[in-house]
Amino acid sequence: MFPQELNDTIVFLVMIGARFVFPIALVITLGYWLQRKIRRPDGSPVLEPGRRVMPWWYRRFWDEVNHLPAWLPTIGLLAVAGATAMLYRLAVGLGISTNLNQAYPWGLWIGFDLFMVAFSGGAFTLATMVYIFQMERFHAAIRPTVLTGLLGYTSVLVILLMDLGRWDRFYHFIIFPNINSALFEVSWCILLYTTVLVTEFSPVLLEKFKRNRALEFLKRITIPLVILGSTLSTLHQSSLGTLFVIMSERLHPLWYTPIIPILFFVTSIAAGISMVVAGATVSYWVFKRSLPQKLVGDLASFLPWVLGLYLVMKLGELLAMGEIELLWTSGWYSVLFAVELTLTSIVPMIWFMSKRVRESRVLSLIGAGIGLFGVFLNRFDAAWFALKPVPGYSYIPSIAEIAIQVGVFSIIIFVYTIVGHYFPLFEGTLAREKVAKEGVPVAPQPRSV
Repeated sequence: MFPQELNDTIVFLVMIGARFVFPIALVITLGYWLQRKIRRPDGSPVLEPGRRVMPWWYRRFWDEVNHLPAWLPTIGLLAVAGATAMLYRLAVGLGISTNLNQAYPWGLWIGFDLFMVAFSGGAFTLATMVYIFQMERFHAAIRPTVLTGLLGYTSVLVILLMDLGRWDRFYHFIIFPNINSALFEVSWCILLYTTVLVTEFSPVLLEKFKRNRALEFLKRITIPLVILGSTLSTLHQSSLGTLFVIMSERLHPLWYTPIIPILFFVTSIAAGISMVVAGATVSYWVFKRSLPQKLVGDLASFLPWVLGLYLVMKLGELLAMGEIELLWTSGWYSVLFAVELTLTSIVPMIWFMSKRVRESRVLSLIGAGIGLFGVFLNRFDAAWFALKPVPGYSYIPSIAEIAIQVGVFSIIIFVYTIVGHYFPLFEGTLAREKVAKEGVPVAPQPRSV
């Protein structure tokens, strides 16, 4: 823990920043975005400082900034604010910085972690499809998807650190193993899989800095790495559901089931595919590179099968347990479950059955977004909304919890954007002008991660 004097200093700086510095900086960054968007009739910017009076390094810096998306400085500011809130939480502890309590020890952060693990499932899903099942046509999407998975799992590790009462003992699960705990297996799998993702993503860095010998070595171990990563993902994606198996007295029967580990695993596959579909459209707009829509549609065609399997398993389990009447007799929980099931499986399953949807970037993005929000709601229902209330206790996230969560999201977006602009992340994809031409195939890529 921090010394008391340092704690007091951190708290003071956070309060001053929240009161004065952050609002001013936010106005400045939003003003920068507006200045980039407003143009004269001839297309020149409204505000253009005299470049001749600037030092060369200053001109170079602003040239680089102006080549990045106009909204990126605002995202960077939110990331800094989130990092500051993290220091505040570490300084003052969970009790002061959060609204967690004895009845709700899990809240916003754990729900986010459960979703991000599922969201990052695209890395192991796509790698398995390409390297194990030899679906080479999807190879071009590997690098962006692996980076998304790496950033997702890194954010999970950061939030888990925030959520520990004794964060200074975060390494204890390594040297003091508790083999009877599901969290022990989850912790090890997430740590090892994050290491695998770092290794799988390293070719992007090695290509940038011309480390050819190391790159050749990684190409030789690609298949073993993918097999290891897929195995670890299968273990912890399902084990996260195992955490709720022991909560039969607290979790509502509509969500509680002995097969919840399997349901978590199936929805992680759906979330991973949805993430790749959505990411292809986002990269088309932001980075001006993407996969041909035909390949995106081919990938989306797997979603109805995966989501149909989930729907059959979920409703079949309720029928087998004699709890099907809970769908309409549980009041608020019935409404919540109906909304979740509709968004998680029914709507995206029917949506992606349409060939017209799969051929449209916008419609594919909408369908993937609906599915991702459904999985998001599924994880938050299990970890928070569907828990039976305890008399005398309630939970609403504190400002610090929300600030940290927003900061982590902002860091993910910021890092992904920077890597996408300065590293060979989209080398296997096509420029937007070529992608727009129907039927243009992606060139075969070397068998590397």
